[in-house]
Amino acid sequence: MAEPIVRIRHLSSWYGRGRGRRQVLRDVSLELASGEALGIVGESGSGKSTLAKCVLGLVTDHTGTLEVNSPRPQMVFQDPYGSLNPVKTVGWILEELLRAAGMRDREERREKVRGFLPLVGLGEEHLARRPAQLSGGQRQRVAIAAALIQGSKLIVLDEPVSALDVTLQAQILRLLADLKEELGLSYLFISHDLAVVYQLCGRVAVMTGGEIVEEGDVDQIYDRPSHPYTKKLLDASLALD
Repeated sequence: MAEPIVRIRHLSSWYGRGRGRRQVLRDVSLELASGEALGIVGESGSGKSTLAKCVLGLVTDHTGTLEVNSPRPQMVFQDPYGSLNPVKTVGWILEELLRAAGMRDREERREKVRGFLPLVGLGEEHLARRPAQLSGGQRQRVAIAAALIQGSKLIVLDEPVSALDVTLQAQILRLLADLKEELGLSYLFISHDLAVVYQLCGRVAVMTGGEIVEEGDVDQIYDRPSHPYTKKLLDASLALD
């Protein structure tokens, strides 16, 4: 059996120091297989974003075992405008990531960026535009390109479609599914919406209070939820349809 790209055992984590130190994650265990999309679902404050930050190495105050078997895991945020330099062009943003990764030849960087844009559904005409000159869907495509262009195989997606309308949500989810198959990616997909997770992920873990309360295949969770909290999330997702 192939080594999991992420293996977590009995992970607990904290924020703050001294008397203000508080526990956020409580004895979390899960695995993400190579090439898998795993959904982490829960309401705000459930601990799902903290779990993602632990995987990315952004939260280090934790106990337990955390193994990430992928170099340079990357994150796609809910608000792409906040993660893109607003005064730089799309071409500069993507080229700078390649330069930071060690690609020194300017023309080589430009060719790499030109060849990469079609993968995310953008064209050369977008290279000279700044984030404010793009639509919300286009900005998210640039953010996805930024996460992938250095060759990362592990991508953490933190509510990547919640700021988009239903039509754009479907387009971005389809793009993510296609990229996963074409590039052999693994996704940790953070969301509050079970219905959205159902469209992309094969498995889902439900979190509340810093704990995983239910985990399984999406069909099992969607059709036969066993935990009351999962049923609450599912009812909320169905009410929005």
